[in-house]
Amino acid sequence: MKRLILAPLTWLAAMFFLIEEFIWDQTARLMAWLGTLPVVRAIERHIAGLSPRWAVFAFLLPSSTLIPAKLIGLHAIATGHWYFGAAIIVVAKLLGIALFSRIFNLTRPALMQVSWFAWLYNRVMYYRNLIHSYLDQWAAYQLVKQRIKSLIARIKAIIRPV
Repeated sequence: MKRLILAPLTWLAAMFFLIEEFIWDQTARLMAWLGTLPVVRAIERHIAGLSPRWAVFAFLLPSSTLIPAKLIGLHAIATGHWYFGAAIIVVAKLLGIALFSRIFNLTRPALMQVSWFAWLYNRVMYYRNLIHSYLDQWAAYQLVKQRIKSLIARIKAIIRPV
């Protein structure tokens, strides 16, 4: 019975994790491109030089600033504005991941000096690697992964000439 319940939950958690990781990677590229702008570059230099304590604050700040947007989205959904509310939540989620990924990349050296953060990071990476090794054993996963890569390559080929 335990295996019957855990198997779908494991797949669901793994898919959620992989989607988050994919969005993280894609938005990290976008934020790196934005980092080439002089004003953004100056802000990023300041963030990268933060002490460990301030680096934790800077890393957690985007989530607290986006909570109101997500609450507005939930309110919109609750009042019958499904598409508007869902759009707000999706945009807030994407923006949050983009900010998280960029700030994390800038503050990683300082964050890793904070013992509880380093411990948490190592645990997350352990489970991330465990999920990847578990999924890599499945032929269906390999097929889906291959098709997604092919689809992304086709989309990039269409977009690039423009």
